[in-house]
Amino acid sequence: MKRAWGKAAACIAAAWTLASCASVSVEEDTAYMRQRMPEIVYVLDFDTAHADFEVDRTGKELADFKKNLQLMLKTATAADLTDKLVPAVAETNLHRSRSKSAWLVRGEFKTVKQGSRLLRSAIGFGAGGTKVETHVEVYDLAENPTLPFLTFNTTGGSNAEPGAVLALTTDPLQLAIGAVSGAAHGLSEDTKRTAREITAELSDYMHRRGWISDGQWVQPKHPHGGDPW
Repeated sequence: MKRAWGKAAACIAAAWTLASCASVSVEEDTAYMRQRMPEIVYVLDFDTAHADFEVDRTGKELADFKKNLQLMLKTATAADLTDKLVPAVAETNLHRSRSKSAWLVRGEFKTVKQGSRLLRSAIGFGAGGTKVETHVEVYDLAENPTLPFLTFNTTGGSNAEPGAVLALTTDPLQLAIGAVSGAAHGLSEDTKRTAREITAELSDYMHRRGWISDGQWVQPKHPHGGDPW
């Protein structure tokens, strides 16, 4: 019994050594003044061509995976922007002839790391963690559709879910449930968090210019705290 507890304690110590928050944060790059809030925001697919993909897929499966990831981030961002700030539309091809005052959100994936579902489900708290990093660009289509007025990076991952080992279980059913749970809180959750941080960064930009109220403001997470502006 003591030996079992000793092994469990060792696993817990190792897990805490690897621990980090399950979140996505924003690092500011550039920001230029705009004159007014947009009436609508268009969100395009984020490029995957130069991203570092560490996933268990190749060939067609990898190509499909990238398309699904693009769709998930684009639609999640448009939905979150619409819910919290301003009407937004997920677009495939942008028609710049539209007359409304509009912003465009686009960017690229920098890193997509799948990690290990087994380690996340069995140990958790950082072991086998996922990571999604993006570079985001925001354009004012009415003023300058070729030069972004706001750019920033997002980084983070799903690294803090408790696993079955930390629950001190050896029940195969519980381990199986943990594996499913670990998969559910992987890259899909990172993508949703990334979408929320994109919304938060635009919200912060609008709030600092007095375009939205304190109640609408969503404060972005910055990795080192403080104020990047």
